[in-house]
Amino acid sequence: MGWIDETIETTSQPDTEAVAQALACEDIGLIVSSPLRRAVATAAPLAALVGLEPRIDDRFGEMHVGPWEGSSEDEVAAQWPAEWLCWRTEPHRLDLHGRETLAELNARVAEALDELASESVLGDTAVVFTHDAVVRAAVAWALGTGPEIYRHVDIANCSITTVRVDNGLPHLSRMNDIGHLVRTRGQE
Repeated sequence: MGWIDETIETTSQPDTEAVAQALACEDIGLIVSSPLRRAVATAAPLAALVGLEPRIDDRFGEMHVGPWEGSSEDEVAAQWPAEWLCWRTEPHRLDLHGRETLAELNARVAEALDELASESVLGDTAVVFTHDAVVRAAVAWALGTGPEIYRHVDIANCSITTVRVDNGLPHLSRMNDIGHLVRTRGQE
């Protein structure tokens, strides 16, 4: 849980290749990645395919979970039962010392996305490799909502969520798309 810097499992490599193939047809001007190895490893096939070096941006890193860092969900539930219940039912209300709140997460992700949207050298598409909590914050940014939607957004590993900005206004175009993964898994 959190910023544990582990890489992806070998069995997930076909999924990273499928993501690269699904995105390769886009006019990609920039690849951005969380600094965590699992995100960098997921970005690598696309970076190699389109010849771009990913820009590392800590603001797209995983949620900071403070005292829960490195613990399993079962361990957190046992040690912090009331807080875990809040996290599972009303996560936007959880405020645990040392742990990033969803409002803080949404603010840092919004800042990073606002910056990406304002850059003029991108080409048509910036691709960001990040984590499910960050994608949920990006969806909230695109929809103009707050962190209360967190549990209403499903994000699978190696799924594709697309946010576009037209005339300064963000739009959610695609969310949790795993069609490219189904094809890959069906060929195994």
